[in-house]
Amino acid sequence: MPLQDQLSEQLRHLINTGKLKPNSRIIATRFLAEQIGISRTTVLLAYERLISEGYLETRPAVGTFVSASPPDDIKEVVPQSPLPDMPRQAALHPALLRLPPSQHSINREGETDFRQASHDVQFSAGPKVWMKEVRDAFTRNPDGVAASDLIAGIPSLRQAVCDHLALTRGILAVPDQVIIVAGRRQACSLIAHLFQRAGDRVVVESPGNRNVSHFFKARSAELIHVPVDEFGLETDRLPRAPVSLAYVSPTRQDPVGGVMPHSRRLALIQWARDVGAYIIEDDCGIEPHYHGVMPPPVATIDPFGLTFYMGALARVVGAALNLNYLIVPIEFCEPILAMKTATDSGCSWPEQVIAADFLSRGIYDQYLRRFRKVCMERRDCLIKALQTHFGDVQLIGMESGTQLTWKLPDHLRSARAVCEVALMHGVNIESTTSEGLSPEGEGRLHDRALILSYAALSPKQLQRGVALLAKAVTL
Repeated sequence: MPLQDQLSEQLRHLINTGKLKPNSRIIATRFLAEQIGISRTTVLLAYERLISEGYLETRPAVGTFVSASPPDDIKEVVPQSPLPDMPRQAALHPALLRLPPSQHSINREGETDFRQASHDVQFSAGPKVWMKEVRDAFTRNPDGVAASDLIAGIPSLRQAVCDHLALTRGILAVPDQVIIVAGRRQACSLIAHLFQRAGDRVVVESPGNRNVSHFFKARSAELIHVPVDEFGLETDRLPRAPVSLAYVSPTRQDPVGGVMPHSRRLALIQWARDVGAYIIEDDCGIEPHYHGVMPPPVATIDPFGLTFYMGALARVVGAALNLNYLIVPIEFCEPILAMKTATDSGCSWPEQVIAADFLSRGIYDQYLRRFRKVCMERRDCLIKALQTHFGDVQLIGMESGTQLTWKLPDHLRSARAVCEVALMHGVNIESTTSEGLSPEGEGRLHDRALILSYAALSPKQLQRGVALLAKAVTL
């Protein structure tokens, strides 16, 4: 068969079977001829035949496309099923990992959503600010930055993080201890690669961060869920057997909001020393802070070098900016950097340049003050609404963050029941027993606390949501 006939027939077959979709672009004649090693004239003749038959059409100055309505009925492509005696590989080695249930269902119209969410984007740097910052970043760095600087983070950002933490958290670190990561799970991954193997025991908070728990479960860790109360992790319930890692959020427990007292922090450090564990201290959710003095991080009072401190840059300047930082004990700087070199090539350099600029020029502090003011107004509105409808309420986590926890009085039904009846009245809310937060089902707050996120809700929405919640729980 002549080459042009072969090509026409194969393209016609691809169109008729639906592998080339209507209105999809066809490869240019010159490139197709080069790829399959035939004359361009041959390709042109094949295309012209298909155009005359109605399979292809040309669009001036754009290219050649599959016709919107090919002449033959397009047949659906059905994947061939394997023969009975030829099982697919997945049948021999079934996948053990499954995605956790989604924590967010689709809201119905008019529904008030108190569940955990990113803060309202209007408080972040807007598109105009970001466009200007991106242009400035490329102007100052026309050739980009050295690839070697991206692995741990560009030097200016690592230095800016050191300066920021020294001023705000009392952490005296050197730039070599700062590793820029894409979110808390990448930070956990770097640490876990050093210290956690399949079957090792890892302590997590209950209720705690569901994404982190799922991450360690995916690494075949044996999770030890330690309950929390209004003062954070209950350190007297930590296991005495060997543990490789402990993931804790002492300054603002995620999600309840309790602040761990100094005595428990010292007990946590001594426990980790005794059982041979390393501590991952998560301080990502402490901003904004409203009143009082934040206690010093565990990392600043740890004399043994057990603590890996983690914080976030994205919370204030933009939820889409997925940049966190990890402060590593000096002895582990080289192993962590080696592991990061082996696993990824670093975070996007323009975002790092912008973040460094925000920190060094004080722009970050400006947005933080603005963010704090709006969140405090919404927090106060929520507290007032709760007090109006429920009287003297016991609240946890009012000192910082973008959500608080309401410890239910004894005369109200369980938190799980409140969530169910509230949803029927148009209020979506989480409790400490929600999916993935507290799988062990124990502790003083078990099924007796609701978590209310307020940053993304206007005062009017907050008032309406609490009024609907009051109506639901009193029926």
